[in-house]
Amino acid sequence: MPTCGRFLSFLISALSFSIVSACTQPPDIAGVEASFSTGAVGFRTHEPSQKLTTSSFGKRVRHAVETSPNLARTMSALDVAVANHDAAKGAFLPQVSLGINARSERVDSDTADVTPYLRISQLVYDGGAASGDLTAAKARVFESRGGQLTTASATALAAIEVYIVVLDLRKILDISVKNVEVHQQLVQQISERAALGAGSNADVLTARSRMADARTRLADAKARVDLADARFREVFGSPSGDLQPPVKAPTISQSDHSIVTGSLQIRRSEAALLAAKAERSAALARRQPGVNVSAFADRDDSNDANFGVDLSFNYELDSTGQRRATITAAEAKVREAEFVHQSLTREIQRELDTIRTDQIAGAQRLKEARIAAQANADSVAAARAQFTIGRRSLIEILDAQRDYVNAQERLILAEQNYFLTDYAILSLTGDILDLLGISISSVEGSQ
Repeated sequence: MPTCGRFLSFLISALSFSIVSACTQPPDIAGVEASFSTGAVGFRTHEPSQKLTTSSFGKRVRHAVETSPNLARTMSALDVAVANHDAAKGAFLPQVSLGINARSERVDSDTADVTPYLRISQLVYDGGAASGDLTAAKARVFESRGGQLTTASATALAAIEVYIVVLDLRKILDISVKNVEVHQQLVQQISERAALGAGSNADVLTARSRMADARTRLADAKARVDLADARFREVFGSPSGDLQPPVKAPTISQSDHSIVTGSLQIRRSEAALLAAKAERSAALARRQPGVNVSAFADRDDSNDANFGVDLSFNYELDSTGQRRATITAAEAKVREAEFVHQSLTREIQRELDTIRTDQIAGAQRLKEARIAAQANADSVAAARAQFTIGRRSLIEILDAQRDYVNAQERLILAEQNYFLTDYAILSLTGDILDLLGISISSVEGSQ
């Protein structure tokens, strides 16, 4: 018997060494963890911009982000991820069971007893499955944080765009109102000249047609302002009211490569990829046997206290094929996450290239739009001056007025597009949150 016991001890030691050496290691997520820690983009990498944080514009945008229902929804997703992470950590803690065993048997007579028991079990080895689950759960937490940052940045950019659109459409509405007033004056002049025989009925009809066009343009401008105000209430949660001028986006010097690799969406996809790899490592680790050590206490047949310790090995033969299917599914998810990451990298690069093109073309477009607006303003003034000396007709003044209105609207849209491109890059990287003074921790505390 002692020889048998020594052989059993040797067998257990050898088996333990062999399975521990076969432990499946989960991927290293230190890089992703660092990208979502204090000091990373979205966690106060840059100091808040004083111009933004002290302006009415910046304050309203920040409030819109912090009270956004979309951001609140991502916080719920983060709560789920954190709860799953806490659950995964529990695999490394002792499991305590307290219960009662009831037994009935017949040997020479009927006997029955009820025995209370206490059992404490600790996982010793599972091939790295618990470590893989914990790493995957932790990566999912970072993925959820990336979702928070992405949503917050997108909300900030949307709020800025809505703010600018409302202001610009109000400018266009003012232009349309003045345009109608100018047409009213010109129609009256043309009608009076026709009544005196100095003009034709064709001129009167043309002037009235242009007047109808001006009123239609005014009605459209009013409708667009109303729609923009409705969108403003949706994003900001309050009426637009009196809006102060916006603040130009602060300039942050970054290479295009760092912008792409540091993009919030890329960082989030990297976390998702590592989570998928960790889940795969956990699935592969479950091919190894599990080892648990337990201590128990109960009462024996003589109702005396009974204590003991046991070491258990458990190996699942996978007779149903579920383990193989789980591994196959996990590997497929890794490939899917890799494809998503590659595709997203290309999309971000394309989006950045588009923004850079808009910046270059936008500057030239804005310059030409300003020249055109000024030239058309001069053309209207010249047409009016030449009309007084009989060298221009009122219809030519109407033509010049129409061109002037179109040039003003093009200038407003050019200014809008050029203004938003800089904020679009800040939203892409998440720097927009730092500059507005928004942090995930402060937002979580405000809900």
